[in-house]
Amino acid sequence: MKKWCKAALFLLPLFLLVAVVNWYVDSYAYLRVTYDEIADKMTHMSQNVVGLEESDYNDRNLTLACLNAQEEAKEVVVIGSSRVFTFDHEMFGTDSFYNAGLSEATIYDLWAVTGILAADGHLPKTMVIGVDAFLFNAAHNNDRWKELEGYVRYLENETGQSAGTGAGEGKGADGKQEPEYEPAEKNGGNGTKVSGKDSEGWPNTGRNHDKWLSLDYFRYNIACLPEGKRFAVSYTEDWETELYTKHYDGSVSYQKELREVDAEDVITMTGQAMEEQVVYRMTDYREIDGESMEMFVTLLDYLQSQDVEVILYLPPYSPMMYDYIESEAAFQITLEIEKQVKEIASDKKIALYGSYDPQMSGLAMSDLYDVYHVKAEKTPDTYFPVNIP
Repeated sequence: MKKWCKAALFLLPLFLLVAVVNWYVDSYAYLRVTYDEIADKMTHMSQNVVGLEESDYNDRNLTLACLNAQEEAKEVVVIGSSRVFTFDHEMFGTDSFYNAGLSEATIYDLWAVTGILAADGHLPKTMVIGVDAFLFNAAHNNDRWKELEGYVRYLENETGQSAGTGAGEGKGADGKQEPEYEPAEKNGGNGTKVSGKDSEGWPNTGRNHDKWLSLDYFRYNIACLPEGKRFAVSYTEDWETELYTKHYDGSVSYQKELREVDAEDVITMTGQAMEEQVVYRMTDYREIDGESMEMFVTLLDYLQSQDVEVILYLPPYSPMMYDYIESEAAFQITLEIEKQVKEIASDKKIALYGSYDPQMSGLAMSDLYDVYHVKAEKTPDTYFPVNIP
């Protein structure tokens, strides 16, 4: 009995240390604050969120939590990559709006978000889809969509179309190979299963009490401490702040340093990308991936069959970058993709706005935050009429 008491007295401080560190750092929002709690503040209290980017947040989990928190279908939903992040409700003249854009989005992410909406019975009246040229480059797919894989499989059942595996090299925004390592807690500890999923494959965006004493989670959290990294957010009614701000309607306002970036800096960044022969997720692009294009067409057909008005948006490149794309044989597939998307839109009588060519919207280098993202104030009047619904 004394030995058990001594063992308990010895282990108790260790358990306490593990629990305190896991709660304090809580890298993946399992304990101290959850994505469900953030979504509740955004959805029901119209609060904007600051601190997400500094917390290295999982935007797929937050998007899932926000969509699940909505009590009814929206009039307008936007899906796509970060190049649609700044589309907000004022741009479309309705408060019944949500921007479900995802960073590094693939065609599988577009299916996943649509699957969430369909599973909740919340398909919108109008869906705006950002159609990046890289959606059809299988060489640069990534596995982030597998966080929401259950919803991709749900849409498979709805459409009768297989989505495949989506495996790809996965390169980052700078065109470099993304790190192969993922923290054990992020992929369930075995490299295959995403943590936080229930028995039916739906991700759990709420509290996970199993993480209090998880040693894997502790190891990852303790590694974050020297860098001062922890999951911590605050809420504001301000639309713009000094930091990256996620709005209650899902849209984003970038940090002040990006909003006030000097055009010369954007030119320098673009020149460096051209010198390195990198166009984001467009390298190794030898042909349009047939499976991805088929998934895109299936998605459009499904939405139209559900009486959803579809609007397609082609996000423009900067003048400098587009000139480079036109001049380099390796990237001219971009022009072919725009041609095909326009033909699909015409065939299906779908409205299409924008163009990869910035001349079509009168963009200058001063109209971008960085190499690929157009400033928010340059988008509304250029592309979409108000009161789309």
